[in-house]
Amino acid sequence: MTEILLLGTFHFMESSFDFYTDKVQDELDHLTKKLLEFHPDTVAVEAAMHQQEVVSESYQKFNLKDLRNPEKMRSETLGSIHMFGQTCPITYNNEAIQIGYKLGKLLNLDDIYAIDEDIDLGESATKLMPFLTDTINELNKNTNRHEKDSIIELYKYYNSAKWSKLNHNIYIRANAIKLDGFYTGVEMNTKWYERNLKIFANIQQLAEKSKKLFILYGAGHLQLLKDFINADNNLHLVDVYQYL
Repeated sequence: MTEILLLGTFHFMESSFDFYTDKVQDELDHLTKKLLEFHPDTVAVEAAMHQQEVVSESYQKFNLKDLRNPEKMRSETLGSIHMFGQTCPITYNNEAIQIGYKLGKLLNLDDIYAIDEDIDLGESATKLMPFLTDTINELNKNTNRHEKDSIIELYKYYNSAKWSKLNHNIYIRANAIKLDGFYTGVEMNTKWYERNLKIFANIQQLAEKSKKLFILYGAGHLQLLKDFINADNNLHLVDVYQYL
């Protein structure tokens, strides 16, 4: 049986934190020291699986010393990655780098694994947004936490059952919406579930060669990924709060 530590994350690029300061780096040091107590033999991050070669190259290029070099982090990249039809630079204000890559280097792991699937929700999501304003606002009403909470406090919040339920409710509410007699909400959710089921298949395959697997993933995926992991008798989902 493979033990899995699944840590839901907010996306650093969308945060007001300055991840290049000593203060924030000290907080991230504290977090990674806690995660090291899990002693994972494999680390997986939210990057497209078809970009594994790029992830591997950027991981080899990354050095722990970079995290105490704010000038380098602000001015340099670790390469570029293609996903959702776009090519983007691999910058240092990225949770995969600041936590996933860092953890891998501290554990002397040879590589980091990409497990995401390149599936966009399409036009249905755009069409549905005006009908989901209240639900989305309920989810986002605590965004000021980024201005006052510590990194650890934020991770405790985003990994809570309360936040996962609020986020998942967006998809549940969307499911009921028909536009022009068409199941627009169902169409969007079909793509969302397909993406998460494929992510889970990638997790299952990775778990076959791992005893203790650490996964860093956007917190919006937690509700589904937890359900899938808990349903697999070959996997054991550990309590993330033991490491926060």
